[in-house]
Amino acid sequence: MGSKNKESIAAQKTGFEKRLNERLASLAGKGVAPEKIAKDTVVRNMKSRIREMAVRERTIAAIEKKTEELGKLKVEKLEAAKRLKEEKAKGPEGAPAKEKKEKAKAPKEASEKGKEKKKKKSEAQAEEGPEPKPEE
Repeated sequence: MGSKNKESIAAQKTGFEKRLNERLASLAGKGVAPEKIAKDTVVRNMKSRIREMAVRERTIAAIEKKTEELGKLKVEKLEAAKRLKEEKAKGPEGAPAKEKKEKAKAPKEASEKGKEKKKKKSEAQAEEGPEPKPEE
């Protein structure tokens, strides 16, 4: 698997370009025909590797661009949520928020009433005495 680091890919690409230039110079120095140089497997391999590195660089650039856009969208979304929250707190809609708190307290009062009923019921049972067990 290739590296995903932009700098290492650029270094690899320059290394392949350097080796390609050395190979082309050595083949030209030996007097090899340009048609044979184009068909040379080492030259073709180096050109292929250079193309691969270019594709990787473009892919990394696209990923970085997308990440940056998503980061901006996230910041905008958080700011919008914050503004909306501030508007609710300042506006006339702040009153329903207080009602919600009162509603939240209401069930607690109801549960206290339920506890009182249970106490009265258990006291009434205690006065009557224990229930007789049915005989089998």
